[in-house]
Parts: sequence; C-alpha cells; structure tokens
Amino acid sequence: MNLILHKDTVYEPVESQFYSGYQPVKLTEGEPTLTWKGGKIPTEEWQKILSFFKWSYDETKSETQVRLLYNPETSHWVAWAFPQEHGKGMLADEIDGDEKDKQREQFPGYTVAGTVHHHCSSPAFQSGTDKADEKSQDGVHLTVGKLDSATYDLHSRVCRSDVIYSCSLKQWFEYPPEWDGIIPAKYINHAVEDTLVTPVSDVGFPEQWKDNLIKIMKTYPATQYYNRGHHTGNHCEANYWRDTGKHKRTTFSSPSTSTKLPEHHTEKEKEEGIVKAVKDWLFKYGDELKAESIDLPNEWDRIILSHYYTPLSDAIDEYQIDEFTFEKVCDAIQEAALQKEFNMTDQEKPKTLEDNYYSHNYGYDA
Repeated sequence: MNLILHKDTVYEPVESQFYSGYQPVKLTEGEPTLTWKGGKIPTEEWQKILSFFKWSYDETKSETQVRLLYNPETSHWVAWAFPQEHGKGMLADEIDGDEKDKQREQFPGYTVAGTVHHHCSSPAFQSGTDKADEKSQDGVHLTVGKLDSATYDLHSRVCRSDVIYSCSLKQWFEYPPEWDGIIPAKYINHAVEDTLVTPVSDVGFPEQWKDNLIKIMKTYPATQYYNRGHHTGNHCEANYWRDTGKHKRTTFSSPSTSTKLPEHHTEKEKEEGIVKAVKDWLFKYGDELKAESIDLPNEWDRIILSHYYTPLSDAIDEYQIDEFTFEKVCDAIQEAALQKEFNMTDQEKPKTLEDNYYSHNYGYDA
C-alpha cells in the first residue's frame, strides 16, 4: 500500500466503482508494538553479564557495556564485552580498531542485535545519550541499575528503524516452559523480570572481558577550586555520597539552609510532619522513580541541596534540554575554564574567591 502525507494527514489508495485516488486513513489511538519472533537469550548468557557488571562496578565504579550477538541461522545468542574505555563520566565507549575486529571475528554468522549497560548504583533508565545511540541500532537494549542493592533495577526497550518500542521480556529471554501452564500470561513478564534483576553468585564470565576494560585518565592543568567542590557527573558518581561517605551527613550552619525544624514544633509534630511529607512524595513520585522509603536516607545530601539546583532544572524544562546536550554544555564550560587558567600567568591567577572566574561565568562566554 502506497501511503502519502499531505498537510499533516495520511492518505491511502482507494479504488471503487466511481472513484480512483486517495482517501484519509482512519487512525485509532494506540501504542505501536513490535513482536520478536526469533530465538531467546539464554539464562546463562544473562548471568555472565550480571556477573561482569557487578565485578566491573566493584573494581572501577564506572559504567561498562556488553553487546548481544544473534545468529539467525541457529537462533543462538552470545554476549560479548568488546574493548571499551571506562572512567569517562557518563560514557563507556567501545574502542574501534584491530583488536575489536579480531574479537568480532570469533562470531562468524552473528549480527549485533542488542546492547546491555549498567548505571552502577543509580536507577536504570534510558538516558538521552542512550536514546540517541540506540535509535539507529535495531534490537533489544537493556540498562541495569542499583548494582549495590539486594535486587537490581532494569529498564528495557526495543529499537527498529529509528523507532523505540516497549519491550516484552518474555519474547526475548528464556524462562521455564512450565510457567506457561501455571502462571497467568499477563504475569509472565513480571516473573521474567524478577529473574533478570536477581544478583548472581559463583557465575563466571570470560577473562578477556576484564582485559578489554581500558582505563581513560583525563589530564588537566592543576586547578584551584577555592572551596568549590568539583564533581564530574555520571550515573556512577551520582551516588558519590553513598559510596564514599555513607556515615557522613552534610550539615550547614547557615539558617537559610539548615534542615532543623523550628523549636516550637513538638517531637510528635515533627515526626508526623516528616512522615506525611515522605508519604506524599512517595505517592507522587515513587512509582515513576521506582523509589521506596528505604532508598531516601541514601539521598540525604541531594535532598537538602536540591534548592541549589532549581535554576538548572527550570532552565532544562524551559529550553527542553536533553541529557546529551546538557553534558556537552557542561563539558565545554569546564574545558574553557581549565584552558583559561592554563593560559594564565601566576600573577593573573585569582587569589581570592571573589577573583575566581569559577564563581562568576565559569569560563564560559555566552
């Protein structure tokens, strides 16, 4: 059928006794779906991936990724972590070259049909960078999160022809055949997901995957921050306070930022007030962020500092900025600031906080 688009309306061919031409297509509201009809990813391959992710997170505190390769002739899947850079902020880029090509030759007849990467101890979601990368790569794409938890987090999606679809896990992953007879069909996806987010133990993965992790060290001129903390944001470092200071709680002496409630509240009022606030927040955002009350103490520093980030959040909403664009802007500002300092003479370098260009335009000239 040859469809055409005219003035935002889709038309289809029509042939009748009296007319020949095009008529508007009658559309119904709904979510498009895409069904996978090929072989399913074996449990053993998925467990290798989880084992590798846990090891790499414990060793590097950095994101890593794995390719999913599929052989259409045998309906067989294999996972492989190709040479990749880590320690680059929000990215774990594969390294193109002879070594990658040599390892790819191990899998003749296989085509790339999916990817898996992790977000360290942060929740699993499809970031703006992930979306931009995956839209052009047909297949299933999965993100694993909360690797420091008793149960991991998982986000899945399917991409084909630059369109992103929701993922039915039972179409892509093996599960016991007896489930079809004892678990209602609508619950099988949930059961499959439960197995995919369960940490594994005593499961190995190829030693080559360890060797394929290449640490990238960024080198900058020595920089003085004058009491201004520097943090290169990424999914892993987003939980910096959780990883390096679980028992250290940030406190402030300034009345404007103090979290201490006014003295005229009774202890009972304080407890009831914060209980209500937590419950209201969970009711409003808990499902969307996949957060439970037990997660909130680990976010203490973010919570009490949140008002500092309001101007950034407002700007992101106003100008419809995605994560990829925001990262590029922040990187450009940082590079400009560092280059500016690098080019300064000792006499020109700031001596006080008021003189420090980080406290003014951050080295970025709009």
